[in-house]
Amino acid sequence: MRELRNKIEQSNYWDARVKKLDCKYFGDEAKIVFEGEDKDIVYVFEECYDVRIKHIPEYPKDIPSRKLMLAQIPYFMQNVEVNELRVNDIVYLEFNINMFPIEVYIVCRKFEIL
Repeated sequence: MRELRNKIEQSNYWDARVKKLDCKYFGDEAKIVFEGEDKDIVYVFEECYDVRIKHIPEYPKDIPSRKLMLAQIPYFMQNVEVNELRVNDIVYLEFNINMFPIEVYIVCRKFEIL
């Protein structure tokens, strides 16, 4: 777990603009794409069992998200927490990601940084 946390820290996510948040295949796969120094960084979550996306209601959506230009996207990576979750001797990864004004909660079996 320490190695995974270090890898996440090395992705230098703090205050990076989030460019994309996708959930596909009936919630089995999720991706978060954010701006890195030289290239976009992609967090890939696979074999997901729980994916929750919560937009803070107090933060207005004046423009539909699909119409936002890059500079208008208001989502920035603030904090990424990961823990192990054990259920019936199976180890899952539990993520809490703050990209204000969105909070993301994911439980998955596989995680990769591209």
